[in-house]
Formats: sequence, structure tokens, C-alpha cells
Amino acid sequence: MWETFDIQSVLIGLGIGLAVAALVQVKDWIKQSGLKSEIKRLKNHLHDKLEIDAEAISGKKSEIERLKRENENLRVTNKALINKPGRQELLTFHAYQTAIDKLNSNMMGFGPAWQDALKEANQEIKEMEEGQKSFVKKVFPKGLFGGSTTYEIGEGD
Repeated sequence: MWETFDIQSVLIGLGIGLAVAALVQVKDWIKQSGLKSEIKRLKNHLHDKLEIDAEAISGKKSEIERLKRENENLRVTNKALINKPGRQELLTFHAYQTAIDKLNSNMMGFGPAWQDALKEANQEIKEMEEGQKSFVKKVFPKGLFGGSTTYEIGEGD
């Protein structure tokens, strides 16, 4: 059995084994380089995605801050307009006009009806000041209280 053992056969077998191992190794290196490029591509994609998300979040935060400032400015402006000289008189005038309109719709007795209508009108004014109800433009008829002009209550008054 040992007599047929020659060095040439061993070297041929060893050469074939090394060639197969080299082919497997080369195939593995090619596969590994493909995976490295895929990982690099995915990392770049993830980096781009995170940059876009960070930019969007930053934009949303700045928009929220801007809206908060705008809301505060509008609240201050609203308070200033409510406290504008003559504004309370106009609101009282509007309350009286609303009370008169309601009183005219049901003329049972003037005293109690006037008090109820005035209370309801003042409640409506309070709701308008608190923002629960919008302040609808109302045009007062000419000569209602002795004047000859038409006056309009609206946003800018």
C-alpha cells in the first residue's frame, strides 16, 4: 500500500485541493466586496434619510415657534383692540341694539323683558370678547339715536 504512494500523486492532489480552495477564496472575496459596497450604499441612504428627517423636524419646530409668536401677537393685539378708546361704548351700544331687537320680537312687558334682553346681549358681548363667538358686522340704521350717519362695527374698530 505504501509502495504506490508517490510524491507526484500527493502533489497533484494537493494542487487540486489548493486550486479549489483558491477558487472558493476568490469567490468569497468577490462576494465580500459586493456586500461592502451594498453596506456603503445603505449607509449613504440612511445618512440622507436622517438629514432629510432632521431638516423636516427643524422646519416644523421653527414653524411652531413662529405660530406661537404670531398667536401671542394676535392675543395682545386683540386685547389692545378691546381696550381701544370708544370700543367699550361701541360694545355697549351693540348690546343695547341687540336687546332692543330682542325686545321688539316679544313685547310682553318692557321692564323684565328689557332686563332679560340686556343680560343676554351682555352675555353675547362677553362671548365675543372671549373668542367663543365671532363679532359679526352690524350696520345700525340711520337716525336710530338722533344721528344721520350709518356706522359699521367690524374688525378694525
